[in-house]
Amino acid sequence: MSLIVLENVTHQNGGKKLYENTGLRINHGEHVALLGPNGAGKTTLLNIISQKIVPDHGKVEWHPKAKIGYLDQHQEVDMAVTGEEYLKESFKELYDMEAKIHKIYEDMAVEYNEDDLVKALAMQEELNLKEFDLIEKKIGNLVSGLGIESENTKRPLGTLSGGQRGKILLAKLLLKNDDFILLDEPTNFLDVEQVQWLIGFLQNYENAFLVVSHDRDFINQIVDVIYSIENLQIVRYVGNYDKFLELSALRAEQYDKARESQQGQIGKLKEYINKNSARASTAKSAQSRVKQLEKMDVIVARQDLVKPTMVFKYKRPNSSVIIKSDKLEIGYDFALTAPLTFELREGEKCIVKGYNGIGKTTFLKSAAGEIQPFSGDIKMGNGVAVNFFHQVDDFEEEQTPVTYLLAKHPKLTPSEVRAKLGMFGIKGDLMVNKTKLLSGGEQTKVRLASLSLEPCSLLILDEPTNHIDVLAKEALLEAIKAFEGTVLITTHDINFETQWADKVLDFEQMQVE
Repeated sequence: MSLIVLENVTHQNGGKKLYENTGLRINHGEHVALLGPNGAGKTTLLNIISQKIVPDHGKVEWHPKAKIGYLDQHQEVDMAVTGEEYLKESFKELYDMEAKIHKIYEDMAVEYNEDDLVKALAMQEELNLKEFDLIEKKIGNLVSGLGIESENTKRPLGTLSGGQRGKILLAKLLLKNDDFILLDEPTNFLDVEQVQWLIGFLQNYENAFLVVSHDRDFINQIVDVIYSIENLQIVRYVGNYDKFLELSALRAEQYDKARESQQGQIGKLKEYINKNSARASTAKSAQSRVKQLEKMDVIVARQDLVKPTMVFKYKRPNSSVIIKSDKLEIGYDFALTAPLTFELREGEKCIVKGYNGIGKTTFLKSAAGEIQPFSGDIKMGNGVAVNFFHQVDDFEEEQTPVTYLLAKHPKLTPSEVRAKLGMFGIKGDLMVNKTKLLSGGEQTKVRLASLSLEPCSLLILDEPTNHIDVLAKEALLEAIKAFEGTVLITTHDINFETQWADKVLDFEQMQVE
């Protein structure tokens, strides 16, 4: 049974064509991944599937009885409700039914009504069938598995960190057990253990899902079908990520051979036309070949993915000690951590680990001098220049990547800015599109490109791997390794191995390894 069918879909975003006369079909119980580089249109396709936006051409059909859920990167929620209230909304109908039963029994304490009693018993039977008494346990299992701090479920969503709130949004989607769910980068805020838990959950998920993720290992373990956006087409592959690599390489080889053969045929036709158009005896046959050329469906050249080239400029400090803390406690109204004493020296690379909400971002801001520590000291060495990649963007509404970089670096020329953006994977029309219209990964590349233009001694990166594609992650890791200065970084990406780092600052253990 097909849950979702897209046919002959053509769509463009911000003047950039994403798909042309293509489609997909997702059947009951299929576990599907949607792949493609940053800007290929993955999130746009999720919005088309969920009918949040209408494609320029083509049609989208849902199974009339299918329930569909969507974990959106930019989902709006009521920030005043608590995490617990938000999660229980998944079972609102059942809680409303329970309330009706209680009301019937309250009314019957005053006046007996047999018809109402029958209704109450019927509703109670439905609650039993739907395992209403296990709701608290189901919620507890998801809260524990996704690493949501139990006290955070009692707090309003607006008071939580982005990571903790993201986990609660994911938990609610999984609780609903819809026929088909859309997951847009669900691992962005999960630690390694929580990703493993989610893998197990999705492997055993009885219904269908479509997931967007740049995590190869995650994809490899949870899907049996892959759709890949390639050259404006949505191509279906049966198998996991390893199988996809094998089949896509074979398809690319076949595609290139077909194009090469066609180009040879086109060359011969053009040669014949050029030689025979002028002669009366052969003009008719030459004209026939002109018509043959005009009717030919020309195979366009395949666009290979190119890894960005990322480089961060180094500025030598006057001190060999870059950061030094003494009994440092971070926080706002209360301390988030136990006292921490440590130092980072010139050239050292340090990964900051810990679950969401433990204080990693607060620590990075304290290290950069943006906020004061709760207690204790943290000092920067002499002559240390800092570049800080924040999780939140600072794009203005009408800015393009070019105007954004020019505003940040007014001494540069437009051509210099374009060259830098191109190195970081922002090319062609993307440079002059509104930055707000770019994908999350493209926006990250723009901000990293800007960061790279200022020499620094200390590079602070707060979750820079969120949203960027596999090749961009590889380029970023290479740039970090090659950077002569000191690096402080947080990331949930399980493919960002810690073996390259000189130190790991583990906030859960409060120790430096």
